[in-house]
Amino acid sequence: MVQPVYRIGVGLGAISLLALGGFVPVIRGWLADRLDGPDGIIETLGGVRVATESRNPDNDFGPVLRRLDAPRLFDEVADVARKLGVRPPEEIRLAFLPCCGVVAWRRSRALLLGMPLLHVLTIAELRSVLAHELAHLAWGDATWSAGSLRFVEALGHALDNPSSRAWGPLGLWARICRRVSMALIGPISRGQEARADRASAALAGGRAAASALVKVALVQPLFRELLSYHQAGRPDGSNLYSTFRTFWTRLPAPLLETMRLRLLAIDPGPADSPHPPLPDRIAMVQLAPDLPDDPALQDASWTLIGDPEWLEQMLDERLYGLATVEPTVFHKAGS
Repeated sequence: MVQPVYRIGVGLGAISLLALGGFVPVIRGWLADRLDGPDGIIETLGGVRVATESRNPDNDFGPVLRRLDAPRLFDEVADVARKLGVRPPEEIRLAFLPCCGVVAWRRSRALLLGMPLLHVLTIAELRSVLAHELAHLAWGDATWSAGSLRFVEALGHALDNPSSRAWGPLGLWARICRRVSMALIGPISRGQEARADRASAALAGGRAAASALVKVALVQPLFRELLSYHQAGRPDGSNLYSTFRTFWTRLPAPLLETMRLRLLAIDPGPADSPHPPLPDRIAMVQLAPDLPDDPALQDASWTLIGDPEWLEQMLDERLYGLATVEPTVFHKAGS
């Protein structure tokens, strides 16, 4: 809803400005070869260029995971999707950060699964996370709602860019659309997240859903801090993800419990957050009944992938750009 209203307003405004004399700076920009398609015309008339599509999904979302690399993980995704009554996503991408989400990339839908989460979550907790994200697919949140959110974020970045030349009616229209969208998108997103949480708890059980929420919220600042201190190309050959795996497995249980309690006691976050406060989410999912204990679901979720060490190294090389050229018949060794 946000994007078409904005574009219709921009189109009508651009036509009006061209008729009132805006064609003069447009012709000047065209003669000077400064225009870059329709967006260049909008910028010349005082509007902003809004880019919402990723040019390289491998860099933005993470590399595609093949079924051969993780057949059991694909089976889990298919099983959760079947129980939710939704078609499984066409792609599963390994995200660089400890996050999980669904995106609509052109004509395909992709599930983003952060590699660090596989070292933290049990299979039962991972099923809860998968159910939450696939519930967004079941209700179309990953298409029109997520697209609207990306558009609003891109519009905000364009307006906040120091090089932005937004002025006149088109610049004013862009700021009005941004303000109205920010006021509406927060409550809508929080409602969608609460609905997905209920679906997650119903499928995986209240205890597993609550535990997954706490672990995901806990691991994100820890990984962010490790990311700020980690140095690529360490002499011992360890990479970012293997270092995090070692760090997490060596955390003492009392310290981990203290961190969980502190996490629940901190400020619930900004009022415009797309997610409800964490304590409210946990209280809601705990209302769902627990499922019977299944020992197979208590294994670490990284056991669902075939060669986690190789995937860790591959992600590290993509993140830091450390891949080297192997010697071949066309490259001399060391060149």
